[in-house]
Amino acid sequence: MTMSDFTFHRVLVANRAEVAVRVFRTARRLGLETVAIASDPDLLASWTTHADLVVPLGGSTPRESYLDVDKVLDAAARSGATAIHPGYGFLAEDSAFAAAVIETGLVWIGPSPESMRAMAGKVEAKRIAAQAGVPLVPGAELDGTDTSAWQHTASQIGYPLLVKASAGGGGKGMRIVADDSQLVESIETAQREAASAFGDSTVFIERYVQPAHHIEVQIFGDTHGNVVHLLDRECSVQRRHQKVIEEAPAPALTDVTREHLRSAAVSLAKAISYVGAGTVEFVVTGDGNDQEFFFLEMNTRLQVEHPVTEFVTGTDLVEWQFLVASGAHLPLAQHEIRPHGHAIEVRLYAEDPGHDWMPGHGRIHEFAPPASPALRVDSGVASGDDVTTFYDPMLAKVIAHASTRNGAAAQLASGLRRFAISGPTTNRDTLVAVLEHEAFKNAATPTSFFADHPEVLAPAAQHDVLTAHLLASAYIELDREQTESPIPFAPAGWRNVFSGGTTVTIDHAGVQHQVTQQRHADGTATWLVDDNPTSAHVVASAGGDGPGLRVHVTLDGVRRTVTVASHDDSVWCTDGLHSTHLSRTPRFAATAHEGAVGGPETPVPGTITAVMVSVGDSVAAGDTLVVLEAMKMEHRIKADLAGTVTAVRVNVGDNVDAHYLVAEVEPEATSEGVTP
Repeated sequence: MTMSDFTFHRVLVANRAEVAVRVFRTARRLGLETVAIASDPDLLASWTTHADLVVPLGGSTPRESYLDVDKVLDAAARSGATAIHPGYGFLAEDSAFAAAVIETGLVWIGPSPESMRAMAGKVEAKRIAAQAGVPLVPGAELDGTDTSAWQHTASQIGYPLLVKASAGGGGKGMRIVADDSQLVESIETAQREAASAFGDSTVFIERYVQPAHHIEVQIFGDTHGNVVHLLDRECSVQRRHQKVIEEAPAPALTDVTREHLRSAAVSLAKAISYVGAGTVEFVVTGDGNDQEFFFLEMNTRLQVEHPVTEFVTGTDLVEWQFLVASGAHLPLAQHEIRPHGHAIEVRLYAEDPGHDWMPGHGRIHEFAPPASPALRVDSGVASGDDVTTFYDPMLAKVIAHASTRNGAAAQLASGLRRFAISGPTTNRDTLVAVLEHEAFKNAATPTSFFADHPEVLAPAAQHDVLTAHLLASAYIELDREQTESPIPFAPAGWRNVFSGGTTVTIDHAGVQHQVTQQRHADGTATWLVDDNPTSAHVVASAGGDGPGLRVHVTLDGVRRTVTVASHDDSVWCTDGLHSTHLSRTPRFAATAHEGAVGGPETPVPGTITAVMVSVGDSVAAGDTLVVLEAMKMEHRIKADLAGTVTAVRVNVGDNVDAHYLVAEVEPEATSEGVTP
């Protein structure tokens, strides 16, 4: 296909980062010109360099930039764009935006506004699905603010329940409710998240089906009435109802269920005369002949996980979107779409799974994917970029394709291990642990996977690997101290007789390790780790590529070349097969008052969306004081002890840094004094 095959020549992508780069890549291959839009924090981000033109939007938050329809349309006019591709997320499923694009005379690369409206409201979508013969999970929309009515409706459906945003997706505005005591708070939280993320606070509840697998079918329609499916995907490994690992084809399905799912998805798409890329999502439960499935929702856009479908079908779905938007027929008929091998995708995030998936932020010092033909890396970041608190902290999607499922998993795990990343904490180790877990290898991956296997959230480093990395880090630290020594002929730790040596304290995953170097008069050295003698021989490398320093560590007769990259007190070590994130501990401890912390603090920078207490209120330990929104997620800042609120230091709408004290609580007095 060439530029002459399309009814437009310049495409504005109404999105950012990885999403925008993905669309730019296909557009450029087809000879189309591209336009990026950028908020203030994104103006100098590396992803904008993938576009031919960049239009600044101003503002920092999504609502001030990428969700501002007038700004986006103005950017299209100023740049001379003749078409708009919404990507996925932000305005991608906003039917009013689609209609405005069309009314402006631009080509809308997406489904019709009518189809989008039909599926936008989850309740209306369920009604249409039922008419199309698709089974539904029992549920109901919640009207008004009558909490007693909420409780009555919930009791009729039965617990456990799932609260979901009617206009939402991506896990935003979604909560599991185990019983009546959690219902009201969960609904109110979901409403706030939905209003912030989608501009619509409407939520509904439905039966929470467990154990279950999250299965979806990729469908595609054209303006000539043709609709096909491009097989299925499984997206059951999720955190906070947001997908973490996706694969195609879905391994959990029987042939009968697979056939029925695909047929149901096509029937629903035809019922609304669907045009373009879309995904019909289902929940599947049961095994063998007892499998049953229920309709969840339809996403009227391209999905984040579309690369796994592209791999197994040999297609470019963005190119299909361009063609269909230009009035072309679908490139392939249903009988021509056949699976080829297996593909798995992981979402690499700046977050800490071992600490409740806390999102990360800050400068990315190094971001170097492995040079492997077996991997595809879709990313919108590069070394030197900043992960801000305004947007989702996804760094990349890493995808592997092989002839078998286990082969794809092995290639992907190996590639992730070799991925050089230094900066914010990432979920890389958790992703590797999942891919190498026996349950995953056996396709035992219900949506409860992380709850069933919490050991993958903070996987332990292999003892020999951690020891080698600790030694390499300590070597660099001691070498730095020697270089900075004020007495040039007496480096740090030097003695003219044998001594206890010099000790460096290094933290790994919250555990402090003591690494000691004992120098001898003959120039040799003995290394101890946590007072345990080692056979280690540690020497500097001659140098190498990249920002880190290389150290050869020979331990028990095996040599590893460890690259050590450090920034401030953080250290990243990698040996080509494994990576660890370490932290230096000051040689001299801080004084007591320097380390003192009092009261509830914000874990990350963000915006205050709710203040739940006032001065004079009595609170119990665990009560929510303030709600913070950061990176599209809510964080509830809670009282750590019982007492009386003596000061509230934030207001709704305030932007605060990490570790900001939001309130002061006077401890509750007891018969023996102050509550401990």
